Amino acid sequence: MKSFWVLIISLILCTSTFSQEKSENNNYALSFGIADNFRLDKFNMDFAAKKIIDENHQLRLVLSPRISISNVENEGEINNQIREDKSTNLSLGVGADYLWILFTDEDINMFTGTGLMLTYGYIKTKRTSSTDYETQKHEAAKPSTKFGIRGTIGVEWMVSKKIGIHSEYLFTGSYNWNKIENKSSYNGIENPTVKSTSDSISLTSAVLFGISVYF
Repeated sequence: MKSFWVLIISLILCTSTFSQEKSENNNYALSFGIADNFRLDKFNMDFAAKKIIDENHQLRLVLSPRISISNVENEGEINNQIREDKSTNLSLGVGADYLWILFTDEDINMFTGTGLMLTYGYIKTKRTSSTDYETQKHEAAKPSTKFGIRGTIGVEWMVSKKIGIHSEYLFTGSYNWNKIENKSSYNGIENPTVKSTSDSISLTSAVLFGISVYF
């Protein structure tokens, strides 16, 4: 819901901006977008290539790399306890969207669309807890595959004939399949590895801000 209101505010700001000359005779576009939770330790962007079919329809191919890294260390006063948590989350999504223009007001285009997304991911976590008397370690690896159907609604302001700035709200319903492998040890003694699989259905949403170059 927070992401939806960010999009609405963006729509209001765009429509209140002075108009420029409308884009014409463009056949293709390259664009990139930054998600609303982008940070230095969380790479969250989309890259896309668009084919302009006609004035009201576009085909978009999307590449979505995701990288998130975390390293947290805590120290306690009892028995000189130290706990360290590390996690790495990598994924790469590829997909295609069919977009169409809802309406145009001079250099402002409001668009919507739907498409498919396939994502391969890998999550690895490691926890180490040690005191003066014992050391425990736990590692988990989770490769995953996600297939989803997504929709989008957004607005694009054509700053010039070749440059567009856009904001869009994306929502995705997907089926997720995960393979999980857990390893643990106590004072250097390895425990048997535990393997399992799981599947689930999820619904996610995000707001994307970006820029497109038309040619």
